[in-house]
Amino acid sequence: MPMDYSFDFKILKNGTPTVTLSSLGIAFNRGAVDMLGSPDQIIVGYDEKNKAIGVRPRGNDTTSPHFDFAPRVKHEWVRIGAKDFVKYLAKITKIDFITKAKQFIPEYDSETNTLIIVVDEQHLK
Repeated sequence: MPMDYSFDFKILKNGTPTVTLSSLGIAFNRGAVDMLGSPDQIIVGYDEKNKAIGVRPRGNDTTSPHFDFAPRVKHEWVRIGAKDFVKYLAKITKIDFITKAKQFIPEYDSETNTLIIVVDEQHLK
């Protein structure tokens, strides 16, 4: 009985999907960009109760603020400028990624097509 596998043979080159929070904003490595399906534009949300950032392709959402994404890949990374949000997030999570960037391992929810970055010690890389 054959098994149904779908191997990603670029995973070692692209790296484990990683999202970096720093004083400059939010950065996504190639693995995280690919996990989202390399959309042209994204929308970004925040769940304060769970201290989680949600990122998904913009799709047909015309009301949420959006950011250009895949066309902005530079050196295998995409950075979204969000200085004020990151300062706020550092304050409420008590994780200092302002003086030194911190990397987080995101999760992917295939039902909502959302990359979820939980900003806590457990999800630090």
